[in-house]
Amino acid sequence: MLKGRNIWKSYDGLEVLRGIDVDIEASSITSVVGKSGAGKSTLLHILGTLDTADKGEIIIDGKEVVNLSGQRLAAFRNQTLGFVFQFHHLIPEFSALENICIPAFIAKKTKKEAEMKAEQLLDYMGLSPRRNHKPSELSGGEQQRVAIARALVNNPKLVFADEPTGNLDTQTSSDIHRLFLNLKEELNQTFLIATHNVELAELSDFRLEMKDGLFC
Repeated sequence: MLKGRNIWKSYDGLEVLRGIDVDIEASSITSVVGKSGAGKSTLLHILGTLDTADKGEIIIDGKEVVNLSGQRLAAFRNQTLGFVFQFHHLIPEFSALENICIPAFIAKKTKKEAEMKAEQLLDYMGLSPRRNHKPSELSGGEQQRVAIARALVNNPKLVFADEPTGNLDTQTSSDIHRLFLNLKEELNQTFLIATHNVELAELSDFRLEMKDGLFC
């Protein structure tokens, strides 16, 4: 699903990634672990096309993405990739349903198409009764499930999750872990997750440990 080769990244002369090679299999959960500052988030942002590498090759679903830019890159990201972050980044004025629909609207899907898919995801997440609630009316776990549904609304090939349970209590974190597993097993979804959570890493199909900008 994803292949990265010889990925380098520096900020102000500090080498954060130092020639990373990575392969992500389809329908799998891969966790990237390591101490803060090891380069996990930087790697996810570069592989997810949210940032650019200084050099290296990235192929996602057979598409070389390094040379994409502007509207072509934005369209590829919107149609092929999903993103989940530690802080949910939900729009506070929008309902759960409306937040989930946003990427579908960006992809120029009709209101009917977007809302139908969002309703399906709300049902899958067990959130149908909360469809019209705004983020401030949802628990942390409910907000994160809405964020995961938003990441899935365009049927992405690959979902990037950066510390998706880092802001949640232990029980809610476990619920989110089970949700990732269910999505992989039932929907064949592919995940690449940066995490400090030992339980989530142990549940993953593959575990990659980073130290000083390299895999150990």
